Amino acid sequence: MDSHQLLITFVSASVLGVTLFFLSNRLKISAIVLLLIGGILAGPEFLGLVQPQALGQGLNAIISLAVGLILFEGGLTLDVKGYKHVSKEIWGVLTKGVLVTWLGSAVMLKLIFDFNWTFCLLTGSLIIITGPTVIGPLLQRVGVKRNLHQILYWEGVLIDPIGVFIALLCYEWIVSQANPEAVANFFLRFFVGSLIGLVMGLLLFQILKRRWIQDQNINIFVLAGAMLTFIMADSVISEAGLLSVTIAGFVLGYKQLPVLVKIINYKVELKNFLIGLLFVLLAANLKLERFLDYGWLLLAGIFVVMLVIRPLNIFISTFKSSLILKEKLFLSWIAPRGIVSASMASLFSFQLLQFGVAGAGFLETFTYGVIAGTVILQGFSASWVAGLLNVKEKEKQDWLIIGAHNIARRVAAFLESHGVTAMLVDTNPREIKIAKNLQLRALLEDALQVRDDQYPELLRIGNILAITENRDLNLLASQRWNRILPKARIYFWLGEDLPSQSERGLPGFSVWPGLALKDFVHQEIQTEVIHDHLTKELKHTMESGENGLFCPTHFPLVIKTARNFWAIPPKPEEKAAAILLLRTGQFTKGFPAREEWMMLSRETDLESLFVKMLERITDDYPNLDKKTILADLLSREEEFSSIIGHGIALPHCYSEDVNESLLILAKQEVPLYRSLTETEIKLVFMIISPVDRPDTHLELISQIAKLVIHEQNRNELIAAKSPFELFQILQK
Repeated sequence: MDSHQLLITFVSASVLGVTLFFLSNRLKISAIVLLLIGGILAGPEFLGLVQPQALGQGLNAIISLAVGLILFEGGLTLDVKGYKHVSKEIWGVLTKGVLVTWLGSAVMLKLIFDFNWTFCLLTGSLIIITGPTVIGPLLQRVGVKRNLHQILYWEGVLIDPIGVFIALLCYEWIVSQANPEAVANFFLRFFVGSLIGLVMGLLLFQILKRRWIQDQNINIFVLAGAMLTFIMADSVISEAGLLSVTIAGFVLGYKQLPVLVKIINYKVELKNFLIGLLFVLLAANLKLERFLDYGWLLLAGIFVVMLVIRPLNIFISTFKSSLILKEKLFLSWIAPRGIVSASMASLFSFQLLQFGVAGAGFLETFTYGVIAGTVILQGFSASWVAGLLNVKEKEKQDWLIIGAHNIARRVAAFLESHGVTAMLVDTNPREIKIAKNLQLRALLEDALQVRDDQYPELLRIGNILAITENRDLNLLASQRWNRILPKARIYFWLGEDLPSQSERGLPGFSVWPGLALKDFVHQEIQTEVIHDHLTKELKHTMESGENGLFCPTHFPLVIKTARNFWAIPPKPEEKAAAILLLRTGQFTKGFPAREEWMMLSRETDLESLFVKMLERITDDYPNLDKKTILADLLSREEEFSSIIGHGIALPHCYSEDVNESLLILAKQEVPLYRSLTETEIKLVFMIISPVDRPDTHLELISQIAKLVIHEQNRNELIAAKSPFELFQILQK
């Protein structure tokens, strides 16, 4: 019977946790509310489906390991750049605000309940954290001003590791005090946990960096590594596991490996499952009589946290800031606690009871009381309070740009420069890396799968721009995001042809109809911002509707090609304060070449010629690994000649140092032979492409082959007297 009840408990808690998580996403409310209520109702005091005591000592093991994995996942998402770029107000909340909450809560607990100081400090540390899992749905529902949104969002994201570390140190100190040599035990436990966490984190990093694990096995490998870290530290010295696994996660998160995105996505799903399971078990294990035992004193403590300590936190943290009184009052009211606080409180309470610490049960009771008060009371009143204080934003202005190629990055930079947040989304790691290097916001995600509640940065999206090179992807993404954000304005590129009759019923605007986007996304583009006026040519083209194109007079985004202008209009009644003009054509049409990359050569061997050709692009690509490229080109020549006939050589290779395909052209002015027995080389087209664009690479090779197959083209190139003439011939 015990075994049967154990199985029923585990399965019921798992299914109920997952179901309530799904329901909370559908209802756009915090999962904690449903998990707390559901766990209590399913527990022994009501329905009896979930009996945590049936798990025996296994309950402690499940809680410990689950909390460890949750903290490890939190470490993986450590946002180092976030700490560097947050505003003065957020820094205040993360420093002075943390101390006010921690120490203020400890003093309050000492005065009201008269616990010893170490216990008060531990209890106060557990309510420092406000997590993104609870603040995200709230911000999405309320829609407050940008500055308030940023403060609350970054507080939730960045305060997690700070609060966790303080809580772990307080816990380690109390556990160490159970032994006569308290100070020595504390530092030994801290040293062992930190050392094992650091070593295991670096070991996992090196293994992943060197790609010793196959891609399909990375997630389970990292999961096993996290569990091994936990048990190793705990085996060396008890209660050191949580600290070690948290630090291991921090190390991996700080290193920012590209493969980390896949791991985090997997860990998020695992974390959600663990949170659902864990919270149902913990809620079912709550002793409701404890809340009644502490009575009015418990309620007084909770309200002091909400109505005294949080306002003190905000007003001290934002002293002499640009925030007005109404904004400070709203921030003072919003500080919902979440899953991490709950899970750590239950684990610490359970462990401290084993050590015979007086009042250990209060730890869980008080923390859950604060969670219930902040999530339910503040969460459901947030919209009303925001309206009363007049801090709501009338309309969401942020942009989600699907695609992160050159044009998309230019558009995002333009919007950011005018105070509008733009988030790029793409599945191409190279494009995302380039965007981040340009200090743009970018997510390595699939626009057809990523959710707005998965990244709180997406909670303020009011405009969708789908401009990938794949028209079908743009259509699908537009339809999906229209369902997710029905109030957002949606723009999408459908291809070189005008929208068909069936496509005209789609939500939003078709942008740049008739533009061959693929011809331009990998070219270098010149940009110009036009304020308050249009050129006569641009205005005439747009108003006259030439080439089947008609847009309002004012619009924010324009592409200029050799013949036409292409615009993205806002809503018809809006006027753009500035226009971004993207001028294509610095590269020759169809060929990624520049005049300075053309050359007349007098080299007499291929290696010397290749060296000279690579020097042509050094100014534009100073970080280019010329030695590696040269070795690659010469190695290819040994295996197979690059001569394609008619005195034309086409050496080509890939490089991780370029973001787009490059074409360097050399015309020989003296005889050059690959060997004494081979044909004379008269023209050399050198192609260097990004490693992840084999399709573009092959297409460029095909274009060159089509060019030189015509005798007239070959003769004109061979007869060219200067680099300028070579460039002009390619343009023509």
